[in-house]
Amino acid sequence: MKVCYVALVCWLICQQASYAQRITFFKLPANGQLYPRNEQSVALVPIEGRIDTAGFERVSVQVFRNSSLYRQYSLPLSYSPTGSAPVALTTTIPAELAQYRVRIFLHSGVAGITDSLLIADRQRIVAGDAYVISGQSNATAYNAPPYYTYQSEYIRTFGVYTGFGEYNPADTLWAAGNGSSATLIGTWGMEMARRLTEQYRIPICIINGAAGGAPIQVLSARTDDDPMDLATNYGRLLYRVHKAGLTGRIKAYFYRQGENETSGWASGWMMNFDYLFNNVRRDYPNLRRFYLFQIHVLAGFAEATPGFRDYQRRLQSLQPLIRSHATVGTKAYDGIHFGVEGHQETGLEVFRLVARDFYGSTDTVQIISPDIKKAYYTSPARNELVMQFDEGQQLRWPGDTTVSDPYGDSVTHQLRQWLFLNKKAGAVVSGRVDGYRVILTLNGSRSEQDLGYLPPNYPTQDATQPTLPGFASAFPGPFLKNERGVRAFSFWNVPIGAPLPPLLSLAAKSETDGSVKLTWADHPTEQAYVLERRTSQEQAFSRLAALPLNATLYTDSTAQNQTSYQYRLRAVTTAAEALADVSIAVNCQPGGQLASLQSGDWYRARLWSCGMLPSPTAITQIMPRHVVTLHQHAWTKSIRLSGTLRLQPGGILRMGQ
Repeated sequence: MKVCYVALVCWLICQQASYAQRITFFKLPANGQLYPRNEQSVALVPIEGRIDTAGFERVSVQVFRNSSLYRQYSLPLSYSPTGSAPVALTTTIPAELAQYRVRIFLHSGVAGITDSLLIADRQRIVAGDAYVISGQSNATAYNAPPYYTYQSEYIRTFGVYTGFGEYNPADTLWAAGNGSSATLIGTWGMEMARRLTEQYRIPICIINGAAGGAPIQVLSARTDDDPMDLATNYGRLLYRVHKAGLTGRIKAYFYRQGENETSGWASGWMMNFDYLFNNVRRDYPNLRRFYLFQIHVLAGFAEATPGFRDYQRRLQSLQPLIRSHATVGTKAYDGIHFGVEGHQETGLEVFRLVARDFYGSTDTVQIISPDIKKAYYTSPARNELVMQFDEGQQLRWPGDTTVSDPYGDSVTHQLRQWLFLNKKAGAVVSGRVDGYRVILTLNGSRSEQDLGYLPPNYPTQDATQPTLPGFASAFPGPFLKNERGVRAFSFWNVPIGAPLPPLLSLAAKSETDGSVKLTWADHPTEQAYVLERRTSQEQAFSRLAALPLNATLYTDSTAQNQTSYQYRLRAVTTAAEALADVSIAVNCQPGGQLASLQSGDWYRARLWSCGMLPSPTAITQIMPRHVVTLHQHAWTKSIRLSGTLRLQPGGILRMGQ
């Protein structure tokens, strides 16, 4: 019997190659594959095939996590009259920094023999999230070793990066990203992925299909009856996504391009982008975000350049899927490209956006590029102008920038040089910042109707020619930034609103219950009001309330005792605003009126206005929808129940003095 057993095993080993030819897999993990995770943060790993060789009674599957057995399955085989047996199972793996291995065995049906035949062994399998990058050289962002060398076994890519080159459809292997130009992800893409894997412990796949120097009409070209046409850049990227099994599972698409058009077909960029974007939405189903980069200022001669840069800014307000990000002022800029430090800065900044949008990050303050919302003259004198950015931004007016031109001569630039009224510089004398508002002092009464920030080109010349004297080799700024160093978008042709009539008679009164009552005269042209507040310890105003047309009264019931406040009321139209402010100190006295600010326990001082517990001389009110619980003795002069008082065991309320 022993001799027979050895002979059978030897026969099985010799026939393994033959068996492999009779085993067909329709779905099977590839070495190094990343499977996209679902909402439960696990990935489905399907195994499907057909056994066309008789004599086997079952299939077994072993799943290893790192080097430890994680799961195992045993499936009986049922042969059809034609002599084939189907195999189908799905296992799951969690999205984590661990690598999985799948081994599949066939087991003989010979009586008394328990031999097995290994028919598949797949390793380094992970679950995680997948992203796509497209554009030209600043999307490629390749800093070759030794300048940038970071790699991770948990940051993957698929296929081969070819840029403009032909693509071999057989190139369908998974690999660690950025190991060579063939597995390129790009420096800022790697930096974003590095931070995601380190902070959220989830593997990342990035497929980069950018092409250095490519105009948008090349990148957007799509064969309608064959979107994966390998003759097009668009088709090559889509092919890689499809063969990776990531169709419908790409979380976000990053697009960084436009440098080519600054000395090319600038006026065509907008039309070509719309075509590209609509096709991306069609060919990448379930895409949840499209991140678009506004390009830096380059040398060039195209008058339309600031127009398409401004379109890159505005697209996020036109398309809900898009989030734009400014690259002006990024570090290590040489006039076209960026060094490692610049790409690392970009990687950090887009990581914050992705972490906010997909991973529940609470680091959301001032992570977006400041974006102008409106510009307007402040008075009929028209000698002062406000640039108003996103609420919550805390902007900084920069100092001068001094650099050398290519001929060794010193060049100094001021921000006011880069502010254009009706496309001409020279009207701005100085500027100051008030939170998210930049106030410009002008050189007299002005009548211009539009505003721009940053020049169309720097300098205005053919980018292939030597830089003109008096200009730096790369645009040096200075730049408007927020407190975290994120640079504001450049903009062009932003309308300047006419001044509004003044907002009058804003007054504040401290009530006996600790609230602050604000009143004002109705503004003659407002469309709405916004009320803001800050304490004497706070630098920035925060929005307190949005109020409707014709409102003239607001009561701030959240004011705290022993606190000084400054209130700012904004009369708002789509084109301009009028402001008024008033200050008041809240100083509640014992025995006054108290009102609940939220639900909670009676003996929690922060529950009550003024931050004080009700006393035997206080008039107490529980506000609508508030539920106040009482677990012990309490005493108040009187109580008004607009909400609910819930007496728990031991809770007794005494009223009267």
